[in-house]
Amino acid sequence: MQNKLFWRGQMGFAVAGWIFIFWGALSPFAGVLNVVWWVVLLLWAVGHPLELAMSLPVGKRAGLSLQRTIAMTLVFGITWWIPLKLGVFER
Repeated sequence: MQNKLFWRGQMGFAVAGWIFIFWGALSPFAGVLNVVWWVVLLLWAVGHPLELAMSLPVGKRAGLSLQRTIAMTLVFGITWWIPLKLGVFER
């Protein structure tokens, strides 16, 4: 849990999830891939905003602006604010 490389990799997966969402929105998938797309869409588009309740105090303690904390949480979700809270990432 204290490994920066691990968390950076997880952040890459979060970005890949957003790319997958936009790709599927522009060129809809069929079959099982469509089901996967809906699951990812719900997890990312609903989950990341819900995480703001937990990430805002973490960002504030780290001295980050409200705007930066919101942007980082919406893009990276838990893969950003958990390592910040654990001290793996600095501001």
